Amino acid sequence: MLLNGAANRDPRRFECPAEFRIDRENVQGHIAFGRGAHSCPGGPLARVEGRVSLERILDRMHNIRLSEEHHGPADARRFEYEPTWILRGLTSVHLEFDPVESAR
Repeated sequence: MLLNGAANRDPRRFECPAEFRIDRENVQGHIAFGRGAHSCPGGPLARVEGRVSLERILDRMHNIRLSEEHHGPADARRFEYEPTWILRGLTSVHLEFDPVESAR
């Protein structure tokens, strides 16, 4: 059985695979949009949309952090995942932030 949720989590290939690291050396080595003949035709558009969306969000927020009320303190985080064998996805992520003054 192919388990997509395990993709890109091989510690032999990705250092600390359970951590989100945007500056990871081999960040382009992931398989999110497939490869070769099985490449996603919408991949380039999705990448641009994601980049633009994140840039706009980050321009308007400072001190972005996980909600301790919902996910617990930094040394004991709690997350809930969708009950599926095919994809590994969080049911929710609660964030807190300080708005940028000029964005109001």
